[in-house]
Amino acid sequence: MWNTILINPIFNFLIALYRLTGNLGISIILFTVIAKAILIPVTLPSIKMAKKQRDIQPELEKINQKFKYDKKKQAELQMELFKKHGINPGAGCITTIITFVLMIAIYRALVKLTMATDLVALNADIYFDAFKFSQGESLATKFLYLDLVKPDPYLIITVLTVVAQFIATKMMSPYSKTSTKAVKHTKSQTDDIAQAMQKQNQYIMPLMFFIFGITLPSGVMLYILVSTLFQIAQTYHFSGLGGLKGWLKKAESNKKS
Repeated sequence: MWNTILINPIFNFLIALYRLTGNLGISIILFTVIAKAILIPVTLPSIKMAKKQRDIQPELEKINQKFKYDKKKQAELQMELFKKHGINPGAGCITTIITFVLMIAIYRALVKLTMATDLVALNADIYFDAFKFSQGESLATKFLYLDLVKPDPYLIITVLTVVAQFIATKMMSPYSKTSTKAVKHTKSQTDDIAQAMQKQNQYIMPLMFFIFGITLPSGVMLYILVSTLFQIAQTYHFSGLGGLKGWLKKAESNKKS
């Protein structure tokens, strides 16, 4: 059912683009942009919810500071603030799950094509005869300096993906001038743990993508890179720089000094 409902239709869409362009790299880029554009209605609510949470961050910090020794009161006031601004902390879970499932399906379809050793064997899953592979046919896998069915020998795509993923994660995180100071003055370790987890999340995903990039076909990494760049543009358009704003302001102040 997983293959029938998701992977095979996505796989056939990718094959159709390949037959249209004659180049796997261009097909992957087009496929990624189209897929991400289709998913905008699914991902947009999460982006807007994240923006609302960033916008109320200063108010949350005031509550945390004022009631830092009364966690019950702190939680009550936080929920009141969420309700006032129409924020449901759990609302993005379903959206995240749907997006994650679709991303896995897209990834599996790409791996299925780029790691195939016998293209003719793929014909069983191709819907239209005109798109099927003939005996002895090979994929046009050369794109720039890459062979898209092999890992990037210079890790350029991998490094770009890591940087882009870090930027995307940073943009989705809250920007605040006082959060670090607030943690230092709070005796409870709860805030420190939350702060540490936020920072760790900014590095875990980029690190995972670096590990993936060492072994995965560069075609898959090209998809992840283009997908992440689309996410950065989408996040900036709908909710601004987010947590990246702090870095930019710091860079400007260092430049002036």
